Amino acid sequence: MAPAVLSEPYRSAATAWARGWVDDRIAAHAAAGRTWAAADAYDAFFPHEPIPPAGAVAEASPYLHEAFIGAASALPPGDRYHPSLPSAYLRCKAQVVRLLPRDALPVLPRRKQYFAKALASMAADGRRAPLCVRAGLLEPAALAAETDTAVLLTVASLERWPTGAQQRGAVIDPGRPSARRRGGD
Repeated sequence: MAPAVLSEPYRSAATAWARGWVDDRIAAHAAAGRTWAAADAYDAFFPHEPIPPAGAVAEASPYLHEAFIGAASALPPGDRYHPSLPSAYLRCKAQVVRLLPRDALPVLPRRKQYFAKALASMAADGRRAPLCVRAGLLEPAALAAETDTAVLLTVASLERWPTGAQQRGAVIDPGRPSARRRGGD
């Protein structure tokens, strides 16, 4: 289900699209004869669609490099786990841990780090999305009540698009289905 911050008809369209996407993924896995473990391993990498930068730092990761993804996806799912590592988080990252020197193991994090404080401060920008609200994309009351950091980060990223468009001369007009350039259509 799409988040409540989306206005109608966008929320219904996003929900329908998401349900169709999940159904398509499951059908593709079944057609390829993947086990649940193989399907999960596949979905951990694909489809990877690079997201345009939502801020000053562009997306980049050695784990998203084509050579790494090809090598990692060729590993049997069972080889990606090692039962003797000290935490569930590290056990599921066995291949990455094996790349590190042995003396690094005691200082590795034992759980996923979400950088909650940094993300929360960036998510605060999602509470202020006046152009998206004015354009009718977002529900103001739902946005004011939203607490999910991931939703607020997405809203902050979404607000950057019309802000950039407006800075380049687009007019955000909720009465029209598309923006027009200043000085004429």
